[in-house]
Amino acid sequence: MIYLVGENVFSFNSGTEFSQFERLKAFNEQGFKTKLLLRNYSRMLAKDMEKHGIAKENVINMYDYFQETVALERTEKPLRLLDSMALKDYHIVGIDNNISELRYQGKVIGKVHVMPETIGLVGVIEYFDSLGHTTLKEYWDWRGFRSMVETYHPNGEIATQEYLKQDGTIALEVVHMQIGDKVLPSSWKLPNYKGQTYVFDTQDQLFTFFLNEVNASEPGIFISDRRTLDNSVANVINAKQKLAFIHSAPFVDNKNVQAGIVPSYRDVLTNQKFDQVLFPTKQAADQVKEFLPNGVAPGFAPDSWVTPVKEAKQLTAQKTLVYVGRLAEEKNIGDLLKTFKYLHDQDKTLRLKLQGYFSSQAYRERLQKLVAELKIKDVVTFMNYDLDLSIYAKATLFVNTSDSEGLGMNMLESMAHAVPVISYAVPYTKDDLIKDGENGFNVKNKTPKILANKIADVLSSPTEYQKLSNGALMTAKKHSKKAFIDAWQQVLSF
Repeated sequence: MIYLVGENVFSFNSGTEFSQFERLKAFNEQGFKTKLLLRNYSRMLAKDMEKHGIAKENVINMYDYFQETVALERTEKPLRLLDSMALKDYHIVGIDNNISELRYQGKVIGKVHVMPETIGLVGVIEYFDSLGHTTLKEYWDWRGFRSMVETYHPNGEIATQEYLKQDGTIALEVVHMQIGDKVLPSSWKLPNYKGQTYVFDTQDQLFTFFLNEVNASEPGIFISDRRTLDNSVANVINAKQKLAFIHSAPFVDNKNVQAGIVPSYRDVLTNQKFDQVLFPTKQAADQVKEFLPNGVAPGFAPDSWVTPVKEAKQLTAQKTLVYVGRLAEEKNIGDLLKTFKYLHDQDKTLRLKLQGYFSSQAYRERLQKLVAELKIKDVVTFMNYDLDLSIYAKATLFVNTSDSEGLGMNMLESMAHAVPVISYAVPYTKDDLIKDGENGFNVKNKTPKILANKIADVLSSPTEYQKLSNGALMTAKKHSKKAFIDAWQQVLSF
């Protein structure tokens, strides 16, 4: 068994999660039994898994494991038909489509919040004391059972969280206490787990226990994809192999590797409990090796694979620049907007589409303000995060202005749709993915104006554009599922 260790299947996932999903799919299709092991509690997990096409038999969430609901099928629970609520005594009064009031003898004693993206299904039930303060909340899982009950200290902060089995008995209890000037989780208790009670000081200790339970049932290879999980994976007993994957550029300063390795990566790179630490490019692995003569041997394995479309693109009259990915500070989206402004001043028919999720509301507002200042609001579209990749159908070029990349999964995905890439030149992407004049261009002088000039050159030459589109497809073919599996077979110890 191969275990891919992650935090969650989020509503909005980063490249790290998408890399795990691609690995899960490819390994299982190849016949390598593989499961995703997840640490975080998520009552919407089943919904998010379905959205990403992940079968429930390929996932074990730690909370589901202890709640004995890993294989549970969904049953819709209308809030007006709950067995747990005596509706002959209590009355539910609808306020709007999202909230109903729970009343007893005319007094509001609670609120029922509808499950997101449903009509009339119970999501959260909130109960009040005589003064209107929240004393208890019941959280319902997407699959239709009361999953967690939360109580509160007098100041409104969380006191306890009880994670429940389907029959209502407690599977796991988390206690929150004053630690310094904050109320924080202080203990995780498994009451009567296999006839014994276990108490842990941290969630990570509990996660290590969970991983060891899974491994004891079916020993396997463990791959940690996030640094928050490395310590738990490192402490798995009798694993067949323990690997860690670093998805991002490993150095503090990409221009000067002598500045050293990113601090958050140093622990895993020197942890002798791991058999190997992997990078998405051989160049990154070789560079890191020079800094770690006594550390874990760095290695290479691809972080994604693609299936290319059949035909290259031709330059059309309507030209659209695209960016697909996380809209975050380190992605330098401001420079992308300024680049587009230079281009649009020369060609008013040009359009820009950006698809992804914002790293914060503050960053969203900053970008929207910049769009207004540049007077390009009517020709720039921010599209919501979506698994539908139809954005590439009418895309002309993918433009990237990020500060660093481990490889650039979104740019490889673009090439698989025959869309060439023009990007700021950053290590690993410029050395391992984008080849000047073949599938796109790397702009070394990283300024919006120079990037715009290079884009304008490409958009003015139908012959060169078609050459780049063909080259993008050729690059994508080198990153096939077969190439992905072949590379991983060199790493895994079966």
